[in-house]
Amino acid sequence: MDKILDMMKKAGRNAFRTSEYTALLGKKGYARLVLHRLKVKGQIISIKNGWWAFPDAMPEAIASEVSKPCYISFHSALFLHGLTSQTPRKVQVAVIRKTKTYKIQGTHGFEIKEYKIKKNEFNKFYRKDGIMLAIPAKALADALTLPRTCPEIVIKEALGNMDISDLTMTEPLIHTSAAKKRLKRLIKYVRKNRTD
Repeated sequence: MDKILDMMKKAGRNAFRTSEYTALLGKKGYARLVLHRLKVKGQIISIKNGWWAFPDAMPEAIASEVSKPCYISFHSALFLHGLTSQTPRKVQVAVIRKTKTYKIQGTHGFEIKEYKIKKNEFNKFYRKDGIMLAIPAKALADALTLPRTCPEIVIKEALGNMDISDLTMTEPLIHTSAAKKRLKRLIKYVRKNRTD
């Protein structure tokens, strides 16, 4: 494997810009040729104009690099935490800047949808396997705050798979009265329908 790619992989990078590779190589004109050769060898894939990724990188890890600063949340995070069996159609990302939706090319062929949250709510996430991932309670709080990000059936399933202590931890992460009311209603529904 190319020394620069090896260094990036060891650093936990899943995607990178052409400009980053060029700066590390130190040869502007030669970098594009090297990247093309690495692509032909199958060591990297072209995912977006000016962006490359490792073929084995998870879509959420690629999104964590391309949408930086961000974290995976909402339905996507609930699915990654194993709290719902409902697969999201897009990788959902929380950002604090102007949002965009974009497709990743190559063998992954997936869409990334960014949702803007308030700066003071940009917290409670961690890095796992190259993915910036919201903790379960935060993913739930974000989904309740922005209802269009997650169908209610997914939230009910996630709540049903969480400990009661996790549910009480979610409320302080919610900053709107509408989302707090939604949480209380759904917790009541889950407690009523729980069999354990």
